[in-house]
Amino acid sequence: MQQSPYDAPQSTMMPQPPPDLVMERIIEPPSIKVFGIFHLIIAGLGIIGTIAGLVMMQFTDQFSKLMTIAPPGSTATGSSPQELAMRQYMNDTRTYSYITYVFAIVLAVMLIIAGIGLLKRRESGRVMSIRYAWTSIGMKVITLLIMLTFMIPATTRYNEAMFSGMGSGMGSTMNIVTQATQFLSLLVTCIYPIVVLIMMRKEKVKTFLAGQAR
Repeated sequence: MQQSPYDAPQSTMMPQPPPDLVMERIIEPPSIKVFGIFHLIIAGLGIIGTIAGLVMMQFTDQFSKLMTIAPPGSTATGSSPQELAMRQYMNDTRTYSYITYVFAIVLAVMLIIAGIGLLKRRESGRVMSIRYAWTSIGMKVITLLIMLTFMIPATTRYNEAMFSGMGSGMGSTMNIVTQATQFLSLLVTCIYPIVVLIMMRKEKVKTFLAGQAR
């Protein structure tokens, strides 16, 4: 049968959506790229700090001399009580320092993997970020236990020896200040993993990365 000239010719093209139909578009959350960059920066700083700490530990005697000042007019050639206290403190906390450096390297490696994954828009980067956050929080708990067990007693002995000649209250005051600083520093390091844990579990981040090629 011949087609009537009054009928519109049939099109072989695929049917097109109505012009007024709004196509849903998934926009990349900016937090993915931001945290990818932050991960790499923090990992780099952690590695630099760890290397500096390890190098410093190899020169305990020299560092203890630099951190202590001999009393005015002193001509003694031996080690001062302050220098001996510093040296003893560094020896007492050596194991704690090595543990924290190992933790720092492990977290830095996890951050590098997670950061690269996020910059490449991979779901594995989000998963590694969450693993990093939980690992970091767990390590902070272990660090707190070690601090209570070893660091606080060592700090107390160090302050008592360093400030023994400056009045009975100076050692106690410095002991409180030092311990408060240690706890505050540990608390501050918990902020980033908590923020990462919150942001990487957001639905927009999960949806976007789930739709990307693996």
